[in-house]
Amino acid sequence: MILFHSEKIAHYEICVILPSGYDSTKQYRTIYMHDGGDTAIQCVNYIDHLIISGQIEPLIIIGIEPNDRHDDYTPWAAPSLSPHTPMFGGQAEAYLHTVVTRIKPYIDAHYATNPAPSHTAISGCSFGGLVSIFASYYYPDVFHQYISLSASFWYEDVLRFIQGEQVKRQESTYVKPTVNRENHQLCLYVGELEGIYKDTVQVHMVDYTMKAHHEFIKEGYLEPNLLFEIKCALAYLRPDFIELRSINFL
Repeated sequence: MILFHSEKIAHYEICVILPSGYDSTKQYRTIYMHDGGDTAIQCVNYIDHLIISGQIEPLIIIGIEPNDRHDDYTPWAAPSLSPHTPMFGGQAEAYLHTVVTRIKPYIDAHYATNPAPSHTAISGCSFGGLVSIFASYYYPDVFHQYISLSASFWYEDVLRFIQGEQVKRQESTYVKPTVNRENHQLCLYVGELEGIYKDTVQVHMVDYTMKAHHEFIKEGYLEPNLLFEIKCALAYLRPDFIELRSINFL
């Protein structure tokens, strides 16, 4: 049976998901997930099935609930996309510093993890996918696996940054560091229809993701270690059951 533990670390609510048969004498892979680990929680029974059936190895999932995802997951301050709403705060660097220096050490000290970067992943959707990409630049020696789903590459100046241009915001300058990608793995996904009916810069979701993917190839990811998928989500309908779900992420 999968076990759920709640923790409060450095002012963040944390959900720790332990695999069936958790053994404190072993060392497990870990995956740090933004937005409280919602994407894992929604399919936790399937993850349990994959582990029990031997299709994936047991792992520990750490879901981190943001204090404010518009601040925690954005790399620099930028105007909001909607009028009369707060601007984006641009605190990703501070958030990732807390993950690496406060949350991860606590998890490694209190749970049976393998703390090596080769056994440590970070994952998220939309803004969570974006901040996972920035984790690969800021902490490439802490995480070696990255999962970025529908990442917000539309965010102001992000694509320019990934393409190697200097980004100047207020009194700060941001320059993409050179990272050795030899041991890194990246899973990149975007839906083929994402953003097409938006009347904001989000209309470029697919195009910007494709351009980012091209830059990741240039950064030196080995071909087997860079998975990029563009797919259309299909609706499966039964006569006696129709479920419509809307997840309102940026």
